[in-house]
Amino acid sequence: MEKRNSGTEKEQRAKRSLSPGLGPVPIALCALILLLSLTAFYHLFLHLISQIHYHRAQILLRDGDYGLAISHLRKAYRYGGTDYRIPKQLGNAFHELGQSAAGANNAFLFALKAKGFYQEASRLNPLDADTAYGQAREEVRLEKLYEYLHPERKHNPHEALPFFRKAIVLRPNSILYRYAMARYLYDHKRTDELLTVVRTLSKLYPPAYHYLKREPLWTPPVREAVKEGIEQAIEEGISQREAHRSMSFLLAEEREWPGSIAHYGKALLYQPFTNNAGDYIHLGHLYLKDGDPDGAEETFFKALELSRSKEEDLEGIYQIYRDEDYSEEFYRVYQQVSRRFSLSCQADLLLARNLIDLKRYHNARGVLNDLIQKEPTAEAYYWLARIAHMEEDWDGMELAIQKATVLEPTNSRYHLLFSEVLKRMRKLDRAEKEATLAIRHSPQPSPWLFHNRARVRWAQKHYQGAAEDWKSAIRLSPETALFYAQAAEAYRMLGDWPVATDYYQKALELDPENKHYQKRYRELKAESGNQGAWCRAGRLY
Repeated sequence: MEKRNSGTEKEQRAKRSLSPGLGPVPIALCALILLLSLTAFYHLFLHLISQIHYHRAQILLRDGDYGLAISHLRKAYRYGGTDYRIPKQLGNAFHELGQSAAGANNAFLFALKAKGFYQEASRLNPLDADTAYGQAREEVRLEKLYEYLHPERKHNPHEALPFFRKAIVLRPNSILYRYAMARYLYDHKRTDELLTVVRTLSKLYPPAYHYLKREPLWTPPVREAVKEGIEQAIEEGISQREAHRSMSFLLAEEREWPGSIAHYGKALLYQPFTNNAGDYIHLGHLYLKDGDPDGAEETFFKALELSRSKEEDLEGIYQIYRDEDYSEEFYRVYQQVSRRFSLSCQADLLLARNLIDLKRYHNARGVLNDLIQKEPTAEAYYWLARIAHMEEDWDGMELAIQKATVLEPTNSRYHLLFSEVLKRMRKLDRAEKEATLAIRHSPQPSPWLFHNRARVRWAQKHYQGAAEDWKSAIRLSPETALFYAQAAEAYRMLGDWPVATDYYQKALELDPENKHYQKRYRELKAESGNQGAWCRAGRLY
């Protein structure tokens, strides 16, 4: 028994000798691994917290809540200070705050903060073009504010040009950066560099011409530089469709019609599947400008073949022929269009209007009466009324325009014409009613509609009502001298000479060379005598 126990103890000791316990080295290794894991997890946790604040700030920036966005961005920066996007967004937020800041000093301080954050973002990522542009933009603001706040100082420590140059080096094809730089160079009268920038800008993006021509920097040298840039784009095969279109528009402004036509025609050869009726209508207009109605006619037919709303586009073509004084040629075109395309009978209204332009009133009346027989419309009666007006047939005009108002009672234009003919026929009560309906149904307030009703009320000797209408017209169009003069006459008829004098004085301020106003003002001033002391400026409005 003892021998057996002894053997068992020996076996156990042998096993323990084969499985030694953990010594000090493995324990340290485990601790190190645990420490590294905790450290990595901690940094990952901080990065996660930073990103949560950053994305919250993004939403707030989009909603325009810049103050709260800055608070979240500062927290994001505290937890993830190596992410250049965070200080860049702080720069953007302070930039926006500066735009709405009260006072130049506050705006300057916000701009300085924005600049500081852009600098930090640039330090973290010197290759980010947006950050460089943000610096340039802020330097532009700081330049202007510094000059405003310190006009006595000759040296301005802020200069945006190096940052514009850096942004363009980092993103050489950016249209935004070059456009902003062009404005900056113009403001600083750096003409040679400006011409280089707009030349390159026009080459990279030929449609820039349409925007540049609206800028104060648009001068003959700039125009020539833009033209050179577009020519380079054409030579190098850059945006061929837009390059030829832009060149066509530029030449059209110079009234070089053949060149404009040639370039627009070439533009339509590129991506022809994008051509639409409007493209060919524009080209046809160029042909008319060049005095080539045959070329225009053929091009307009192409436009109508592509058109999805033929009658609407035909209306536009009619207006072009009318504006360019080719009404006779449109009559021929319309005859062919009506045979080649399926149009509603109401399209013949264009034919009637064309005949009116040609003063063929009898033929126009025949077309309109045929239309009314098929389908009476307010517009057909309106044009019959217009014909009657031209022929001084007041009874016929009254009957036609009355039918137009019955068929379309909410049309302000019809009520206006009806009021005019009623006034001419001395049916003043009805004329005032129609003038009121014209005002009521107008899509937007019009001073001339109030002027029209005031004239009717004047004819009724309702001077107080006329004065009120002219005051309404003044509120809608305070720079129109006529309304002040008419209001003055109404108050003169009411015996309120001081107020009438004040109105004529205002009319003269707006139209000082008007001899009639000068004469009436002198007469009223004499009539009012010493009563001017009780004039009240508030009664003018």
